Amino acid sequence: MKQRQINSLLSLLSVVMIAVVTFTGCTEDKPTPESGQNTQVSFTVEVTDSQGTVTLFSFTTTEATVGAALLAEGFIEGEVGAFGLMVSHVNGVRADYTEDGAWWKVKINGEDAMVGVDSIPVTEGDTYAFIYTPA
Repeated sequence: MKQRQINSLLSLLSVVMIAVVTFTGCTEDKPTPESGQNTQVSFTVEVTDSQGTVTLFSFTTTEATVGAALLAEGFIEGEVGAFGLMVSHVNGVRADYTEDGAWWKVKINGEDAMVGVDSIPVTEGDTYAFIYTPA
């Protein structure tokens, strides 16, 4: 009986290991700009405004972060606070939490960003979304 359990456990472990190796080999290294380099990286910004209208924008930059790239383009505005850049305007549309309770939710390839826009590294081909979010 114990031998059968051990064999089942070893089979399961083998399947998990094969899956991990397979999926790890499938990841694609995308270039990201590093400070001091002139590597140009292209990315997309998807903006959902207060009316729910979605607009796509394309950018190419040598900046290392999404925040730096979009600030340099004049596409976003905001103030740096204790937790980094608080974006108040995207493409001229205001969502200022202190003024009207609205804010810009940021997503990376459809997933909620876990860091501020000034800490998100620019990655070739990625899509960064700014979604107007009322209080």
